[in-house]
Amino acid sequence: MNWEAIGAIGEVVGGIGVIVTLLYLALQVRASTVASKVESKLAATRMYSDFLKTLIDSPEINDLFVRGREDFDSLNSEEFYRFSNLAFQSFAIFSAGYFQFSHRTLSKSDWYESLAIIRFWLRGNGCRQ
Repeated sequence: MNWEAIGAIGEVVGGIGVIVTLLYLALQVRASTVASKVESKLAATRMYSDFLKTLIDSPEINDLFVRGREDFDSLNSEEFYRFSNLAFQSFAIFSAGYFQFSHRTLSKSDWYESLAIIRFWLRGNGCRQ
């Protein structure tokens, strides 16, 4: 065997090594993308679950939420600001979800879940006021 044959074999082995490395990197990028999407879904769910937990744990805040959604003008000054902050918190969650969706880390179906909740908010007379 001469040096040219050994060099050719070395180039073939090197080429195979590059291809295997590229395939491995592609698999790692894909796994990382999937992990990022899962984390985005969990984060979106966690944010809204925390909001709902506030309503569940506090009948007073839940009552304010219900009354504010129905008739914003019926709230006194303190209730007005508390309800506004609830709404801001909720819409900040939606904003974060849209950011994740627009950067393709939140799926279209997950974003549609958020849209359903946004529509629920907007159906309330108080939110339209």
